[in-house]
Amino acid sequence: MRVLLVIVLVGIFVSPVSALDWQVAEIGGADSEQGPYQGGTVEFLGDDGFVITGTGGDIWSNKLGCTLAYVEGVSGDFTIQYTIEEHTTDPATTWSKCGVMIAQDVDPETPYVFLQSTCSNDPVALSDKGSKIITRAERAGGAGPGSNGFAPLQWPVTYQMVREGDLFTASVSFDGGATWMSVANPAESKEDTTTVVFTDPVIVGIAINGHNAGQTTGTARVTNIQITGGGLPTAVEPAGKLAATWGSLKSAR
Repeated sequence: MRVLLVIVLVGIFVSPVSALDWQVAEIGGADSEQGPYQGGTVEFLGDDGFVITGTGGDIWSNKLGCTLAYVEGVSGDFTIQYTIEEHTTDPATTWSKCGVMIAQDVDPETPYVFLQSTCSNDPVALSDKGSKIITRAERAGGAGPGSNGFAPLQWPVTYQMVREGDLFTASVSFDGGATWMSVANPAESKEDTTTVVFTDPVIVGIAINGHNAGQTTGTARVTNIQITGGGLPTAVEPAGKLAATWGSLKSAR
């Protein structure tokens, strides 16, 4: 009898930055909320993520004005996690927003779900505004908050958005994802979920706006972006342990 030892690498199947076909959209213009939205840039940092900027515009109300780095063709349930290492504005303003956006398309009036994270160099944004879910449930409709903000923030800050059918749930972490907390303000009994009916596939990415009637530029460094599920290409991230499965083979004689 021969004994076969099978070694299985235990890992998590995710889609890291380099495994995906990233695209960049500059959404909006002169008629954007807090316009004019004057464009932005995305500097990719290999597997580490990217630095993204947006001047003017807003992720709010009736017309988007934002820079969006995104992937297409996402279908079904998925989880996205990412870390905002730093988010600043020039000049400082409260309402530059950065975070994950799930949208039907890149039209300024598209339905979307967005997880806001405000900037680190404005005292009001830092101590009071924090994170919240912003939702536009219908094309060309208004957009507004699904929850009051988790505040105060601290950097780096890690976020997670989970899609289960039409339900989207957001969490925040200050220890790199070891511990997750609701983005809803527990003192005000707000929700950390929102519901939007999309037609698959959707686009998923990171968006940023500048605000201040086109006068402010927002800049954020976003790293450790991982998407699990959604029908995207996957790679194995080792979980740091091995599992051994023993079996036996009878040799023919």
